[in-house]
Amino acid sequence: MLIDCDGCARRGDDCSGCLLAALFDDTSPAAGLVAAEVQAIEVLARAGFEVEVLDAPGRPGDTDHRAVRRVA
Repeated sequence: MLIDCDGCARRGDDCSGCLLAALFDDTSPAAGLVAAEVQAIEVLARAGFEVEVLDAPGRPGDTDHRAVRRVA
């Protein structure tokens, strides 16, 4: 696959919403995707779907706001 951002018709302000920009941004939730996930996103995008990669939700119990229990 050849990616040429110079030939993109939406280049400019729309780059911030581009999946490719997200894949190259280390702070993006898309940065940790494996090859199969990237391929699935590409298939959906080519089919005309708008694809947005969201942060993964936290697991129950992973929060730092656990109830404090005191023993008297």
